[in-house]
Amino acid sequence: MKYTAKNHNGFALLYIMLILASLIVAFSLAASQSGVFSAHRSRIYIASAEVRMLAQYCGENLLMQVRNNPATNASGTLSYNSGSCTYSITGTSPTKTISIVATKNNLYKRLTITTSQVTPEILSVWVETI
Repeated sequence: MKYTAKNHNGFALLYIMLILASLIVAFSLAASQSGVFSAHRSRIYIASAEVRMLAQYCGENLLMQVRNNPATNASGTLSYNSGSCTYSITGTSPTKTISIVATKNNLYKRLTITTSQVTPEILSVWVETI
């Protein structure tokens, strides 16, 4: 059998198709991996927002306790759905310090609230602490 360039055209086309297919698979995997990472970041952001809202909710409730009873100095734990807040209220009226650690889904948020006036309206400073 005579060896001609005509016999090699099929192999060249086969190699080109294999290279194009591998590139398409590589780009597809990269795109799907990007989607997975994006979904993971989104889930973490939502969980972080939930624990922040829990800390703020606890802070609002504790400020109402201080307003109703300015002599309150207490510590304890408040539980809500799947989360909880550990808190301590210290100081003398009108200057009170409320320290909160909210925990939900293995995440936590620390919040410190300092009041400078309790009645007739509450004046306070909220600081997220590390």
